[in-house]
Amino acid sequence: MAAVTGTGSLRGFESTDNGALYDLAEGLVFKDVDAIARSIEFIRAETRGNWHGRARAMMCRMLKHCVVNPEQREQLVTCITGRLGAGNFSEQFYDQLRLAIRLDHQTTFAAARKFSSESPKDYVRRFSSWVLKHDKVNSSSDSSRLI
Repeated sequence: MAAVTGTGSLRGFESTDNGALYDLAEGLVFKDVDAIARSIEFIRAETRGNWHGRARAMMCRMLKHCVVNPEQREQLVTCITGRLGAGNFSEQFYDQLRLAIRLDHQTTFAAARKFSSESPKDYVRRFSSWVLKHDKVNSSSDSSRLI
């Protein structure tokens, strides 16, 4: 089993390989508190390594079934909505957005409303519009199946 190394900072994951990331995500199946914390650190880290986007997506899908404390929830939503606004995201970003919607729908929808009209980047407006389609309060159709 490969170890995930890092200094505790968000920059300790650049050279982490897919085997180590998969092992870390496996801890989420067992709802291991340390695995949850390290996975959140990884999701927040700005790394572009091989398989990192896919690992983030997988961890986000798994974190929806874990207990996340309020501080972690805020960190994740701030990070994900920040990536949306900046347009700084990679493959499988929809999984990160689904997690942000699940963790704090009000903040996520507020950010998406802002970015859908104010962003100069077409792809940011497109992703923001996708988020807004999942707003159950303001949508006439049931979109819960998409989250």
